[in-house]
Amino acid sequence: MIVIELIFNLAVLVSVSIFSGFIDKRWRKHTINGKIYQGLLFGIVCLIGMMNPFVLSPGLIFDGRSVILSLCGLFFGWESAVIAAAIALVYRLYLGGSGVIMGTSVIVTSTLIGILANRSPDVENRLGKTRYLYMFGMVIHIVMVLCMLTIPSAIRQTAFRTLTVTILVLYPIATALIGKLLKDQADSSRKRETEEALADSERRFTLFMEHLPVYTFLKDHEMRLIYVNKSMADTLGADQWLGKLPQEVFPGEKGEQIYQADLQVRESGMVRIIETFSDKEGREGTFETVKFIIPNEGKGDMLGGISLDITERRKSEQALNRKARELENFNSLMVGRELKMIDLKKEINTLLRESGRESKYIIHEKGNSDSHFQIS
Repeated sequence: MIVIELIFNLAVLVSVSIFSGFIDKRWRKHTINGKIYQGLLFGIVCLIGMMNPFVLSPGLIFDGRSVILSLCGLFFGWESAVIAAAIALVYRLYLGGSGVIMGTSVIVTSTLIGILANRSPDVENRLGKTRYLYMFGMVIHIVMVLCMLTIPSAIRQTAFRTLTVTILVLYPIATALIGKLLKDQADSSRKRETEEALADSERRFTLFMEHLPVYTFLKDHEMRLIYVNKSMADTLGADQWLGKLPQEVFPGEKGEQIYQADLQVRESGMVRIIETFSDKEGREGTFETVKFIIPNEGKGDMLGGISLDITERRKSEQALNRKARELENFNSLMVGRELKMIDLKKEINTLLRESGRESKYIIHEKGNSDSHFQIS
């Protein structure tokens, strides 16, 4: 009869893993709300167990609080464990009776052992081992049996004879079983968090790439285009190039040049080239493109690329170059005219001197290699 009652009591505790999972989906266990709600859940489950205990004698009850409080500390840390233990302590003190010292001692020791185990090195890896959970439960319930020494001597022997074997056999198994359920729930939650974080990271990366004001692309190991960002697709219609080689997109010399540049990337690791492409409207633009290798072990290295539209910059550079040439030509023309004027004035001065008259112009020559003149 005692075994059946204790099994029923422990079976109620199995439901904690289900409700704990519901809480963890809404509030992660590392958050303040998560810790509070987990503590409240485990505390309420303790209450349910103590309301439906095995009664050895008036005021001396046995239930699954040792299992639930130790696992609360082990899986959720001291904050949740303290909340659950406080709820259990208040109710056990309220019940009173001859077993109150043992009852409170079991609450305190189970909670403390769970918290200490939670803070031990490599606890996450250990929780996945059924053997560890079973040994953890055994330690908890050896301590629980020792706490039975606080029972009044009149019923102590009966308690040891009636409950010791059951507690040391059944309770560690229940601890391992419920711990395994909680571990599976934690793994599922961690996997979900990882998947959500990965999905969020991919979403941010996609948004970044799609709104990047430059063109980005990716080619597989055969140099077939497998990705273009939104800017490149919208402006150049490059989404129509996907799955194709450069020669298939640009027949003739242009496609072959692009393909050869791609092959060069494999040899050097990175190349920087100037290319011209026409947009959807047929307007030709100039692009500075950097191509680089992306290692993809086991599937063949990929080729990544970033293209910056430098059409306006090129136009500005060309305009500046034209202006510079014009100024250079103008300067050459002016210097030539100045030299001719100086030669003319020299001839006038020579004629005047030959006719016995004074030179009209004073010419100062400067410099050694390149002659410069000043006329006064």
